[in-house]
Amino acid sequence: MKLFKYQLILIVLVIGGLAFKPVQAQKNGQPNMVVILVDDHAFEAISAYGGYLKDYAKTPNIDRIAREGMRFDAFACNNSICSPSRASIVTGQYSHKNGVEQLNGTINAGSPQYPDLLQKAGYQTWLVGKWHLENTPKGYEKYMTVKGQGTYFNPVFDGSEGHWERDGYSTDVYTDIAMDWLQKRDKNKPFLLSLQFKAPHHEYGHAKRYDNLLAGVEIPEPPTLYEDVRNSNSNLKKEFLRNSKFHMVHGSDGTGYYHRHLNDPEPDAMGKINADTDAEKISAAYQHQIHKYIRCIAGNDDNVKRVLDYLDAEGIAENTIVIYTSDQGYWLGQHGFYDKRLILETSMRMPFLIRYPKLIKQGTINNDLCMNVDIAPTLLELAGVEIPESMQGNSLVPMLNGKPAPKNWRKSQFYNYWQAPFHYGIRTERFTYVKIKDHAPELFDNKIDPNQENNVAANSKYKKTIAKLEKELQGQIETIDIKTEELPGMAPKN
Repeated sequence: MKLFKYQLILIVLVIGGLAFKPVQAQKNGQPNMVVILVDDHAFEAISAYGGYLKDYAKTPNIDRIAREGMRFDAFACNNSICSPSRASIVTGQYSHKNGVEQLNGTINAGSPQYPDLLQKAGYQTWLVGKWHLENTPKGYEKYMTVKGQGTYFNPVFDGSEGHWERDGYSTDVYTDIAMDWLQKRDKNKPFLLSLQFKAPHHEYGHAKRYDNLLAGVEIPEPPTLYEDVRNSNSNLKKEFLRNSKFHMVHGSDGTGYYHRHLNDPEPDAMGKINADTDAEKISAAYQHQIHKYIRCIAGNDDNVKRVLDYLDAEGIAENTIVIYTSDQGYWLGQHGFYDKRLILETSMRMPFLIRYPKLIKQGTINNDLCMNVDIAPTLLELAGVEIPESMQGNSLVPMLNGKPAPKNWRKSQFYNYWQAPFHYGIRTERFTYVKIKDHAPELFDNKIDPNQENNVAANSKYKKTIAKLEKELQGQIETIDIKTEELPGMAPKN
């Protein structure tokens, strides 16, 4: 009888140990984290995404994160502009909750920030590079950040370690600082490294070693490069053209990319200086842009290699989460635009690659509707840290485990933009539905029109679809708790 009793106790202990093993592993062996957040890196310019630039914008080291981890193909930001997206990433909250709706904003004092929670859980926490928020970084043991956008060359830093002026190309210098901190770390503690490149933000500055990259090579154009936005049936595009300078030729200031860069010196001089027609100017501007852009992201890729090689050499790659992501997508000539800001692809969609060998099966692809607000709760759960109720995002851990998204996972991605053209809306697996200040709602059927050339809201066959999308939009508004007067363009007039 006693033997049976001891056997029963042993079975219970074994089963219990198996049941609680994942929790114990997180608690006793918390993963290290390297979050590489860059500025304006379009997913089309990461070769792992297999797009039309894959043979030109080659990123073998960034691709390694996807190859050895998971690539997210439907990841999006809730506000496609630098400061707001960065605030959403760090807080897990939408812009109206964290207080950062436009550039250079200040995160609300009451908003949670995942680095702060990780630091309180025993993590060493470091930040270097572009911050672009008015707050002092919270929860970082060491931080050295540049002012605003920073410069591509000879960056100047201020932060917990004082005032630094460093010579060199910014992406290299940021990584130098990060590597120094990694080498001096306390090896008995887990760490969070936030490595935040300025690149490839306009004007796409690149190190001299890339001067001849793709020199003389004509790079493929996006299919909507020559779209006649002025005669589009989309007021969203027309208002963006009217209110911004971000067109290859027809900027709001009477110029565009072509004119801004016409006198750039070698090695990035404009190709067709004597272009006469709009089409010739757009072609020249695009080739100029994409050559500089690819030379710029080459620096990102080289420095990602330095980080990955270090993790391998230290033998800690297995227990280190590595993320490569951008604060938003970026126009690489789509609709004749550069920059970002709109709910349209590829402005709203952003790259998100994550490797964590202990959890993620190599080479997996996710197509669920995930967002920048999901990053903070995901990292907290992976660290075994409680997720604050005030975070509005959802943890991606179920999908990282290779499981289907939970049944209650979002059916749409909510979007806000608080500058002209003021607009908000949702993106679903098939449609983009948008409300624009002073204009009728617009609808894009991304299945039959993946390049979003045609607003089909006036087409009667979409009447029921619009009704369903309106219901979904209102449901999102309720879910994220945004008041009508808080929506872009909806504030009461004085």
